[in-house]
Amino acid sequence: MVDHAAIYMFGGILRRGVSIIMLPIYTRYLTPADYGVVELLSMILDVAAIIFSARVSQAVFRFYCTADTEERKRDVISSALLLSILLNIIGAVAVISLSEQLAIAIFGDSSYQNYISLFAITLFLTPLIEIPMTYIRAQQKPWLYLAFSILKLITQVSLNIYLIVFLEMHVEGVIYSAIIQGIIMGLILVWYTMSRTGIKFTLATWASLFSFSFPLKLAALGSFYMTFGDRYFLNMHFDLTQVGIYALGYKFGFILLLLTWDPFQKMWDSKKYEIHEAPDSISTYQNVFVYINTIMILVALSISLFARDLLRIMADPAFLEAYKIVPIIIVAYIIQAWTRYCNFGILLSNKTMQIAYGEMLGVIVITLAYLTLIPQYGIYGAAWSTVAGFIARFFWINWKSSK
Repeated sequence: MVDHAAIYMFGGILRRGVSIIMLPIYTRYLTPADYGVVELLSMILDVAAIIFSARVSQAVFRFYCTADTEERKRDVISSALLLSILLNIIGAVAVISLSEQLAIAIFGDSSYQNYISLFAITLFLTPLIEIPMTYIRAQQKPWLYLAFSILKLITQVSLNIYLIVFLEMHVEGVIYSAIIQGIIMGLILVWYTMSRTGIKFTLATWASLFSFSFPLKLAALGSFYMTFGDRYFLNMHFDLTQVGIYALGYKFGFILLLLTWDPFQKMWDSKKYEIHEAPDSISTYQNVFVYINTIMILVALSISLFARDLLRIMADPAFLEAYKIVPIIIVAYIIQAWTRYCNFGILLSNKTMQIAYGEMLGVIVITLAYLTLIPQYGIYGAAWSTVAGFIARFFWINWKSSK
């Protein structure tokens, strides 16, 4: 488990470490307002992905890891990929059609319409990467996952530097980089997957994937709101500069997950189904929870202690205030990791609607906190609101999963 998790950690750092590597460039070649625009654009596409995409990653692990034959395994992967592509195409068309209305609603200015339309193309490209990478994880091939991660890193960093630094394209550079990188990686990964599974699907498999995943789509919508809703409230009560500063501080929560929980989960998503068959599975689950938390809390403490120094080195002075919210966000993301670990009972019993109910409770709590704390305390109120919502969600899901 440690061996595979370590490889996934390195791969995850390479895949998602672009945001860390690009931080000095983003904060020097993008203004805080530009940075805020990129955050809000990402928020629009994330919501569209939740609404339109199949969100079948957990369903893939559930049905692939419990499948009895290789033919059934290939059917699960191929069906998941084709279903995801179809739904994401519909989503991309919908976002492009509504781009003017979205620009006015989110930015208060229709001139951002072109940004939204361009960025919507990445919605179609997402499953071309996501499902094949899920397939690799389900096969428990961490070295192959690492190889594709390295290729993705080289491609995206090269494009970002060329478009943002040399061509000085600002927000457009971020968008075009994401599109070109998605096309390159998508073509390679789809070829890898289809050459092994073939092109096939069954309506029965589509129905199984969709029925398992639909409550998770509802939960993902709530999770997205709990993660990014504070940006909207900050923009409403303050300005895009505060959104940019807060978004930068918030990224340290993502860094904690990148270094600890994400590589563990990439191994754990398939391994937990194997452990369930063992006679000592309960004690194994308990021990693993203690081990991963020991690592997570040590890394969290290190990040909290050195966030200010990292920002002084890597970011423009205009962003330095972001360090003050880092410890609060770190606490919230430790609690989120607990939630993801403790939901296995729900996944195993196919009662995924309980996860949606947990997200709904979290949404109610965090909304009350947004309305109460953000107008008075700004970015600090947003950070503490996140902690409150994540705690409420954890208690519900842990309670139901344990039952």
